[in-house]
Order: sequence, then structure tokens, then C-alpha cells
Amino acid sequence: SLAGVAVVNVFVMKLVLLLVATAWAPSVTAFSAYLSQLSSGGAAANVNGANRAGVYDNHAPYSPQPTAPRVGPSQEMLDLISKQVSVELMASQTYMSASIWFRSREFDGMAAWMLEESDEERGHGKEILEFAMKSHFPIKLEQLPAPTADWTTPDQVWQDILRLEENNTQNLLKIAAAANACQQFGVMAFLDPFHMEQVEAEDKVGNILAKVRGASGTLLQELDHQLGQEAAQGGHH
Repeated sequence: SLAGVAVVNVFVMKLVLLLVATAWAPSVTAFSAYLSQLSSGGAAANVNGANRAGVYDNHAPYSPQPTAPRVGPSQEMLDLISKQVSVELMASQTYMSASIWFRSREFDGMAAWMLEESDEERGHGKEILEFAMKSHFPIKLEQLPAPTADWTTPDQVWQDILRLEENNTQNLLKIAAAANACQQFGVMAFLDPFHMEQVEAEDKVGNILAKVRGASGTLLQELDHQLGQEAAQGGHH
């Protein structure tokens, strides 16, 4: 009958529900335990564990790296710069002495060239002095000895001038090396134009010396005239 079928169906449904509840009971219990763990600080423990595993490395606290201490000007560099002012003034006097020597022997062109160079060397000394003062570097002028004046031939004069320029080049390179050692890059940048001028000066004087050596009187007069024109134009380098 229909009533009997309904009773059977109800019994079957209860049996099925009982079986399902029995099968899912462990999972429900585990899930409840997990929720309890989260509420009691388990989540923080899981996050910390993830941090240790490297999951959240992008959010790690920033730790600044130590920077190298700033290096100030060394005593060696300061002494070399102070000395270079006097070196430039001494070079100026040497060129002036050479100018006097040539002028007294009627090499007016070479005399004018040397006098122009004397002014330029003095200008270098003033530039270095001004830079040092602005940088608060101490400067102490040295006593200057009397320049050479006992030449007997023109090539002797030019030989001494070339040696003067070569020594000046080495002095400037020593300053640059000392500045580099103490990381005074402003000093190195300031010296760059001086290095270029020294390259040009050594090349110019070396070429003149090669022409003067063994030259006849006529060739010397031609060279003297040429150097006089360069001096008048103010661009003998």
C-alpha cells in the first residue's frame, strides 16, 4: 500500500543520513580544531613559519647597509697643493729669466714668447691659490731661489725649459694621485685642464728644441720671428 511505501522511504532516508554523518564526522572535528587554532594565535605562528620559509621575504623589515666613512683631504695632498703654488711662481721666474737672456741677444721673438709664458705660469699659480682658498686648504709660500741665467747657447735655454715643463707635469700628477687616494674628486677635476696644458706645453717646447739644435743663424732668425708672431697673438700653445 502507499502507506507502507512511505514508511520504507522514510527509513531509508534516515539510514542514508546516518551513514553520511558517520563518514564526515572526523573531517568536521578536524575543521573545528583548525578554527580553534586560528582564534588562539595559530595564524600568527603560521605567518611566522612562512616568513622563516621565505614566503614573505618581500615584506621583511628594511635594514640599511653601512656606508663607508667620508675621507677628508690628506696631509700629503694639502702639502703638494701648497707647494705647487710656489712651483708655478718659480716657473714664471725661470721663463722671465729666459726672456731676458734672449732679449739681450736680440732674439726678440723668443723673448716675447718666454715673457708670455712667464705670465701664464704666474696665472696658474694664482688659479691654484684661488682654488685652495675656496676649498679652505692652507697655503704657505716657499722662498724662491734665483732662476738660472748662465746659459751660453739658445738650445741650452730651451733644454732647461723642457725639463721645467716635464717636472711640472710630474708635480701635478703627484697631486692628482694624492687626491685620488683620499677621494678628493673635486681636486682631480680642477687639475684636468692643467694636465692637458702640460701635454701641449711639452710637445711645443720639444718641437722648438728639435729645431733650435744645430740650426744656422738664418733658421734661428726665422724661428725667432715665428715665435714672436705667436706671442703677439697670445696663443703660443
